[in-house]
Amino acid sequence: MQAKLAVKSLYLHYPFCRHLCNYCDFYKNIPKNDGDVDSFELLLEQMFEEHEKLMQKLGYSWQELETLYIGGGTPSLWGKRGAKKLAELFKKYDIRLSQNVEFTLEVNPGSWSEESLQAWQSIGVNRFSLGIQSLSSNFIKVLDRIHNIDDVYKTLEKFSEMKANFSVDFMLGLPFSKKYQRDILSELEEILKYSPNHISLYILTVKDHYIHINELPDDEWIEKEYLTVANYLKSKGFEHYEVSNFAKPGFESHHNKEYWKMNSVAAIGPSATGLFTEKGHRYKWKVSKAEYVSEELSQKELFLEEVYMGLRINDGLTLNMFNNSSFSQIAQTWVNRNIAEIKEDRVILNSAGFLILDSLMDELFLKLPNNF
Repeated sequence: MQAKLAVKSLYLHYPFCRHLCNYCDFYKNIPKNDGDVDSFELLLEQMFEEHEKLMQKLGYSWQELETLYIGGGTPSLWGKRGAKKLAELFKKYDIRLSQNVEFTLEVNPGSWSEESLQAWQSIGVNRFSLGIQSLSSNFIKVLDRIHNIDDVYKTLEKFSEMKANFSVDFMLGLPFSKKYQRDILSELEEILKYSPNHISLYILTVKDHYIHINELPDDEWIEKEYLTVANYLKSKGFEHYEVSNFAKPGFESHHNKEYWKMNSVAAIGPSATGLFTEKGHRYKWKVSKAEYVSEELSQKELFLEEVYMGLRINDGLTLNMFNNSSFSQIAQTWVNRNIAEIKEDRVILNSAGFLILDSLMDELFLKLPNNF
């Protein structure tokens, strides 16, 4: 009998927020009352049941989870009842945590209580991802965040007091940045006083209808901001290990690395997307019913994603990734342009290379068209 394929990583999506920020395109809602959360928990139970059927159909089984990530929305709002519900579901489906699991909970300033943090820690949470975006009151308002600067400092002080393992989300390229000469290094310098082990720095991307679309800084400003921040964080002992992510040695996001390394990651919750790599099966949940839309990926599509993901991280790509020697020659031109290095037969982009990743992918398409 053929052995079952292992599932060791799980993403759970909690779809509720206290407020809908004007730039955010993730699926989320504001709960009107406890009944909305009741309905979500019932939907989650149904999704776990359907997910179990999907895994059986494809020949997968749960093994001890090595990474577990609860994102949103604002899952810290789920609080004590969320921790209890999840423990019940894990017991029902015999989902267990590895002794060395990385279990992350997303938290927003002003959207947590000591009781809720303790409840999550009691079921295994050992890492927090804190959505700050900016440490400037002006830019917090521009981003339409519901928290204020006092909420931010209260949360940072709490995590520092707990000696918590936590990450901070920051945004680059904010509206009015150029006009008001945003000093992001001063913001980061203040953040580092609280000893986060990980910092995610995302360039703000918005749709055409965004309220401040005409106030976004130009590409030159964003490029300078990105490289300035990257150099600053590296000088403070952080590794630039992925396009948008920096970590102290040993504190990379193991969960996100499962995505970037194209390993199987299960996902459950409204709009959540999972991938079973060995079967080339991607699925995305609908938002209001326990049904998912499936996509079968060809070997070619999987290879394309593997190339793209490999260039996103500081593991890089092997020089024999393609079936000819041209990639080695292309990689050497990247080294000559000071956007990459070659280390032990792998080409690894640096911060300047990460910044232009999409154009480098276009370059590969043009020069190695028959290899994709």
